[in-house]
Amino acid sequence: MSEQRPFRPHDPPPDADRLLVILSDIEMGAGGAIDDFPHSDWLGQLICSYNEPPFAALDVDLVLNGDIFDLLKTSYLGAWPRHITGEVAVGKMARVAGAHPGFFEGVRRFLDHEDAQRRVFFIAGNHDPELLYPDVQLMIRSKLGRYERVIFSGFSLEAGRVHIEHGSQMDPFFRMERRRPFIEFRGKTVLNISWGAVALLDTVIPMQSTMGFHDRIQPREAVFDLMPEIRELMVGTFWRYYTRDYWKGYLSEGDPTKKLSWSMVKELIWRFRTRNVEVTIDRTLENRLKQDDSIRLYVVGHQHQPGWRSHGDRKILYAGCLRNEYLVVDGGRALRPVPRSYVEAYCREGVPIRSHLVEIEGPPAPAGYVPDSIFDVLPEVRQRLALFHEARSEKEARREVERREAADEKGAGADRWRGR
Repeated sequence: MSEQRPFRPHDPPPDADRLLVILSDIEMGAGGAIDDFPHSDWLGQLICSYNEPPFAALDVDLVLNGDIFDLLKTSYLGAWPRHITGEVAVGKMARVAGAHPGFFEGVRRFLDHEDAQRRVFFIAGNHDPELLYPDVQLMIRSKLGRYERVIFSGFSLEAGRVHIEHGSQMDPFFRMERRRPFIEFRGKTVLNISWGAVALLDTVIPMQSTMGFHDRIQPREAVFDLMPEIRELMVGTFWRYYTRDYWKGYLSEGDPTKKLSWSMVKELIWRFRTRNVEVTIDRTLENRLKQDDSIRLYVVGHQHQPGWRSHGDRKILYAGCLRNEYLVVDGGRALRPVPRSYVEAYCREGVPIRSHLVEIEGPPAPAGYVPDSIFDVLPEVRQRLALFHEARSEKEARREVERREAADEKGAGADRWRGR
């Protein structure tokens, strides 16, 4: 009797005809200390590894599932405009591409593989809705070559009985209008970005030189507990924005990027009541998982936390992220890198037959990338907080002067009336 070959769970199933490799939330920026992913050479090598055995003879689709590029935090001509025209989108994409040649080289080599089919799909997320612009798509295709193998699928991808989307369309804060991704404003076509993205562009993104690294720390609540000044600055900034600044453009300019809806009001009330700043996903997919048998596997990102939900032979895989993130330990005196994660899904005739999360250790951070202490930013945060309170005090003083002047004018008017 011949000895049977031992089963190895991560080898491709012998009856699989396609592998989906699904990467989410890489967030490649424009380089420098605020870039969440300064490892594009490493990423290019990871992608190219799927051209080697045991995958060389298997058809592989690389699905880049949103927030691959951090265009939300990439400036254009020194600013962060919320009216994102095609010119602005291309300008930001050019900065990111220039900072990450290793990624584009790796995808190009992946697509050049000839022993089996290779394709790459781009799905738009809340950090890179600029991927919806045809000119941005043309730029990316020109860098990758193999135009017919590079597909832009909008907000989601249906691959047989696998549904893949970033997840921001299930987040009230970042949901865009799927049927109206572009709008007209002052004679120009601009992205119809979410009201949450508008708020970030107007408030905290210009402060990323101060707190950009702290966005990568888990859990966020620990950062606020250790440094309540950051919570106070964030909550105060958003409160002032939504009770005053947001409505200026909405009421006086008719700015279509500033929106008002009941779902927005409910979300704001919940976030200010709970002081929750984390991204969220509603229960839509979990309900579909139980009720709809047409999809066997859902894959989403956005939340940066890997996870698994199942209902019989159907399941949801939360892909986690590939960007740099760190766990705060020892009362903030140390940081530990969080493992990266992504999804592999093997299919046969469009039906997923094996799927799992892949956990992988990332490369070491560049020198100087991780601060010596998370408390290094406190002096600048306190300075910003003092300016915030000073501006608020000046505003309250002006209001008091205006109130008294109005009262005096009213009294003078009454005296004049009685004297007639």
